Amino acid sequence: MKATFLTLILFVFAITIAYSQERKSPSNIKQAISILQFELSDSLKLIVKNTEESNLIRLCYPWAAINKTGLKIIYDWFQNNDKPTGLNRYLIKHGITYLDHKQTITLVAFKQYLNNKKSDYKAIIKPYQRIELKWANEDKLRSTTDSLRGVYIPKDLDDALRQLNTFFKDSVRLQAKQLSENEFTARYHFGLGLWLRNNWGLWGGSRLSKYFIDLGINNPEDMSGVILTSYHRQLLQNPIKLAEQIQFSKDYLAKAQKDELNVKTKEFSEYHLNDTVVYKYPYGYVTTKQEDDADNDKCSAKGIVIAKNVKDFLLKVQIIETCDKKGIITYDNIKSYIFDKKIKQWIKAKKRKIIKSHKNEELWMNYNNWEAKESQ
Repeated sequence: MKATFLTLILFVFAITIAYSQERKSPSNIKQAISILQFELSDSLKLIVKNTEESNLIRLCYPWAAINKTGLKIIYDWFQNNDKPTGLNRYLIKHGITYLDHKQTITLVAFKQYLNNKKSDYKAIIKPYQRIELKWANEDKLRSTTDSLRGVYIPKDLDDALRQLNTFFKDSVRLQAKQLSENEFTARYHFGLGLWLRNNWGLWGGSRLSKYFIDLGINNPEDMSGVILTSYHRQLLQNPIKLAEQIQFSKDYLAKAQKDELNVKTKEFSEYHLNDTVVYKYPYGYVTTKQEDDADNDKCSAKGIVIAKNVKDFLLKVQIIETCDKKGIITYDNIKSYIFDKKIKQWIKAKKRKIIKSHKNEELWMNYNNWEAKESQ
């Protein structure tokens, strides 16, 4: 009896684990539909079933957070683009890189399922493939065009506030008025604020980002902060005080830079000539084995400090161990943005560049890529 009961518990536990893993990242659209069918309430299914395809994205995060529809589960499936898995990898492989498209495709398929229609997943994906190909050409005109990725780009702050007002239902606007300014900006910084930074081209460059840069605000998070702060003040019919916000942003940046300099100076002083330092692998690993060895403390890439550049906080290190004959990755520009002063935009590097370094090589690197360990 005990054995039977134990077997039953283990069986249920295994199913629970398997399902929780499936829930995190479905492998394909069909599996995503099964999860949504299980997870969503009947009322939400009815909303999906009756929503026009062009409006399905409004049921997803961050719109879900604004309009209380609760479909963040789909958003969560597509968050790891560095090492995409499951459905995310499937869609990227088929040329779908834009988050809103990934979410919409998933919901279109689910909507067809709810309406008892046979789905052709390739046919669902195809129009979005065409759109993303078109958008690749739009990037050449980012700083002047009035739309990117099918999203209207405001020309200035007033225009941004008008657009933002269309995002909120009356009931949500009423709730927003009950929040303090700090509460409002904190609540929407990572949801709506993230959407603004990505879709209004505050990171990649747009006419709106150029507008803010011309005002002296270069950081996209500061740009979205000004937009959200101004919107909340407008809701309460308070003065926006744009010049004051700009000055605050500049002062805050200056203080942050000063504080950062003090921290760097203190940390850099802990590195000495002839110290043995351990590499932190900030750009990833050349092989899975190298990663496993580092995680399990079997082998750590190391070097010896042979020179210091105090002004730029750089260490010149001679590599003495790489834990792999392929070396260590000491540079990768995949996540790098470069500020182009000519067009006043943050742009991604046009070509992927990876540098690998090997034993006995000497190279200058940021001190923070190395962990101070011991003196020779």
